[in-house]
Amino acid sequence: MAELLAFLPIIMLMVASRLLPRRTALLVSLGAAALALYPWIMGGTAKTFSLVLGALIGASLAWHLAHPASHEKWSGVGFTAGIASYAFVSIASGHPFAEQWAQERVKPELWAHPLTIHIVTTITWAWGLIYVALALNAFPRERLLPREQVRSMLPIVLVAAGIAFSIWYPAYAVACQ
Repeated sequence: MAELLAFLPIIMLMVASRLLPRRTALLVSLGAAALALYPWIMGGTAKTFSLVLGALIGASLAWHLAHPASHEKWSGVGFTAGIASYAFVSIASGHPFAEQWAQERVKPELWAHPLTIHIVTTITWAWGLIYVALALNAFPRERLLPREQVRSMLPIVLVAAGIAFSIWYPAYAVACQ
C-alpha cells in the first residue's frame, strides 16, 4: 500500500494527462503528491521518493506556467529523466530509494545484510532503467517507437513490469542464496 501511495502522483499524472488540460493534470498530480506526503505532514517519515516526485511535479507546473510551449514538448523527457536521475543518484549515495520500503518489511538487523542491499539496489536499478526508457519514449524528435499506440501503452507496460519485478525479485534472490 505504501508503494501505491508513493507512485500515486505518477499514476494520476499519466491518467489525468490523457483526460484533462495539462495545467489541471499537473494540479491533480500535485495534489496526489501532497497526499503521498501525508505521513510526513502528520509527523511521520516521508519517502524520499515522494519528496522528489513532489518537487519534480511542482517544478513541472512552474515550467508549464512560465513556458507552456517548451513544457508541452519536453516535460515528459524532463520528468522521467529526473526520476531516473534520482534513482541512480540514490544508488551512488549508498541509499537506493527502494531501501526505505525494504526497511518497512525487513527486520532491522537485516538492513545492512549484503543480500538486502543487493535486492534494494537491483530493484532501484530496474526502476531507474524503466524511467530511462520512459524518457526516451517521451523524446519529441525521431521517436524510437513511431506508432502512437505503442508509445501510449509503453508506460503502462513498463510500470506494470516494474511492479511485478519488485514483487518477484526479493523472493527469487533469497531462493538463489
